[in-house]
Formats: sequence, structure tokens, C-alpha cells
Amino acid sequence: MKRSQNPKTKFQGPDDFATVGQYLSSLREAKGLTMSAVVDEVKQLIKDKKLEEQSAVSRGYLSSLESDKYLHPSPFKLKALANVYKIPYELLLNKAGYWDKTNRRIKEDATFTLMLKEVQDMTPGERESVLEYIEFVKSRRNQKYDKGSKKG
Repeated sequence: MKRSQNPKTKFQGPDDFATVGQYLSSLREAKGLTMSAVVDEVKQLIKDKKLEEQSAVSRGYLSSLESDKYLHPSPFKLKALANVYKIPYELLLNKAGYWDKTNRRIKEDATFTLMLKEVQDMTPGERESVLEYIEFVKSRRNQKYDKGSKKG
């Protein structure tokens, strides 16, 4: 693997950078890797079936990513770079804004599942009341949209 002449030795965390591109650039430089070396390593991981074909990156793509032209890179490409830089994939997902959304959705789904489990212990009358309340909430939402569309 080609390494640059003077690798940086100071490692910084993802929170020390404003964007995922800046963080990836710092990682590559800290590890003393050239863009070509990163591309070659990803190609090898794809060839060895350790990564999907969609994970392929080019020097141009890396350059654009590191210069913040792509603020939300493909999760496949992030997985490839995490493998090359030997860092947790989740770290890059989080820095690119994917993980927060995923975690929030998982928490919402878990809360909803717990609510549904409570329904099992309800009497038929209580279930009917819950269904009526849901219909009420939906009707209010629809009224807001109806009112909003008449403005203008």
C-alpha cells in the first residue's frame, strides 16, 4: 500500500471536524495513505468479497468527498472507508448523519412496540377508546392540512 511521505501522528475524533469529508481526510493523512492506496485497498476488499460492488471508490470521488462536495456519501462507500481506515463503520454513519436518524427511528419503533404490548392487557372497551382516540388525532391532523391548503 502506498503511504505518503510524512504521515501525521495526531489522531482526532470525529467530533473535532465539521464534516465527514474533513474527518476522512484527516484519517487518511494520519494513517499516511495516498488516495490511490485507499482506492486500491477498496478494490482488493471487493475482489476478496469482503465488500459489495457498490462500495467502489475512485480518486476523484475521494477528492470530492474530502473537499466536502458530498456531505452525505453512500453508506456502502462509508463502509469501504471504515474498513480501510480500520475504524467502526457506525462512527462514519453517525458523522454523515445516518446513525442519528436510524437510532431515533429504532427508539420510536421500540416505544410503539411497547405501546402495542399494553393493548393486549386492555379490555375490549379500553381498546375501543384507544381506537376512537387515534381516529380523533388523525382527524385533527387532516383538519390542519385542509385549513393550510385554503390559505394563499
